[in-house]
Formats: sequence, C-alpha cells, structure tokens
Amino acid sequence: MFDIDDSALDKEKCYTTIGELPDYLDPKQPPTRKSPFSTVSRHCFVHSTELILPEEIYQAAWDSIANKISICQYAKVFMSLSDILDGEFFNKYIKIGTQICYSNILMISEGQSGVDNVYSLRDDKSSYERAGLVGKSVRSGGKKHVASRYVVEINLRLPSMLHGKKGFERIVWAFKNVLNESLTWLFSDLSPSSDLSGQDAPIKRHSPQIFSCTSTKSPFQNVLTPPLTPSTFQAESEQAISELSDTCVEIQEWLALAFLGTPRLNADDSIDPYLSRYSVPNKENCTSSNLVKLTWKGLLPSHWIAQLLIATL
Repeated sequence: MFDIDDSALDKEKCYTTIGELPDYLDPKQPPTRKSPFSTVSRHCFVHSTELILPEEIYQAAWDSIANKISICQYAKVFMSLSDILDGEFFNKYIKIGTQICYSNILMISEGQSGVDNVYSLRDDKSSYERAGLVGKSVRSGGKKHVASRYVVEINLRLPSMLHGKKGFERIVWAFKNVLNESLTWLFSDLSPSSDLSGQDAPIKRHSPQIFSCTSTKSPFQNVLTPPLTPSTFQAESEQAISELSDTCVEIQEWLALAFLGTPRLNADDSIDPYLSRYSVPNKENCTSSNLVKLTWKGLLPSHWIAQLLIATL
C-alpha cells in the first residue's frame, strides 16, 4: 500500500499556546490576532464549552466571574431563505447593526454537513444548477458514491445587495423558486443590546423558541493534578523542545480525561493494567485536589467564549 498524502484535505490539529498574557485585557475589545484569542476567533460558534477550576477557586471567585459574563441567548425558528431577505428582518439584522466580532447575527440551519443543503450555501448539484447562483465545487474526499456538492458564498452586506438590483433579484428568485423549503434555524443576535424576546424584535414574527445557555456544575473529588509551573515550559535546546512537546501532549491527555470525569485520575484508583495502562504524568509530584467542571451547551458564539476566557483570567 502506498502512503499517499493529499495536502488539500483538512486534518485535525491540536493547538497549544505557551506564553504570557498582558496584565490587563479589555473585555469589550479583546485581542483577536494573538493566541489563544486568535484560535477562539477562528470558530464562529461552538455547541459546547467546558471549564475546569479547582474547587477552592470556584468557591472564592466564581460569583465574581459570573457577573462579568453576559447571558448567552439564542432562538430556534422556522424560516425559509426568502424570509431572511424580507422586510425588517433583512434591514435590521443584515444591512444595519454594529460590526461586533465578525457580524451582528449568527445563524445556522438544520441539516447534515456534506449531505443536506446547509446554509451558507452548500447545495447538491441539482439545486445549484437550478438556482443559477455562482459558486464552486467542494471536494468529496475521493468517494465516488458521494454526490457532488457546491458552496455558494453571498455577502448580503454589500452596497449592491438591495431590492431592485439585478444581482440581488436573482438571489431573491432562487430563494423563492428553488431553495424555498422551510428550515429549522438557530439564531443568535450578537449586538450588546439584543433582546430576542422583545416585542419590537424582527424575529418575533417567526415565533422563536428562546433558549438561555446556563452552566451545569459537575464536581470531581480527589483528583491527581500534575504540576503546571513556568519552569516546565522553558525550551531553549532541541532536547528541551522535545521534552516540552511531550509535556504538552501529556497535559492535553490529562485535560481530556479530566473533562470526561474518568476515574483513572482519582488518587485511589486501582484498575487492572490489562484494562488500562494510563498513568498521570509526573505522578510523584502530583497533588490530590477537588475540581469543579462547568459546562455550557447551545449556540455559543466565539465572542462569548473570549468573554468567558477573559473573565476567568
């Protein structure tokens, strides 16, 4: 078998950031070009976020941290694409609004990526050809049985995107005559003064179901915690860099197990090595402590994740 590596295919990566943060971070204008904030900003949204804190820090500081975090709300609505281009919804949410983060709203439709029509437009060949919109084909990963897919990217905030303009009317026609099925959408208004339940909110006419993302607390008792000291992260020679890489991998593995709440991290764990050979890194220098895991689930935009990170720091 030949080892053929296709550089065009995306590969999963795990990023590790080592460095010092400034003494003060403005929560209203967080840095977006420096790690770890640049890594956060690359994801428009996530569906789940977890935070682990030592129990003593949680008890002493969590109320203060929670007061610095806004309540993340999102709505579940049933809309067609033509509804997005209609009236007050289009004018308030699309054409105007403050440019916070990357946009002032976040929407994601129902559907399985690579199979269904998921918008921003990733359509099957038939829908793409009938819609008459300009797009490009998406790689199928070399699987012959997978139908061709096409991605259509439309910037609705361009000055030319107005009713009556020829290019815009083509989009309106495609949304009314081809891509006209009603879909379930998750919708989030990213503006600081957003109120999805307000009577004057344009989304109100679509009878939205409002959700608030609240944290779920999970305590973990008697957990072996490896040391995380600055001296661990000093890499000057080639050997030190190799050791640093191994240390980062071990810590990432420990964090993954901690988020899962596995008993393999318990100080009194005794499992047959035939079933599990995992050992906490640097076990002789580990300390036993109680941890608290906080979990948020829902449509969580990247700017809210950055807000949580800054408040925790």
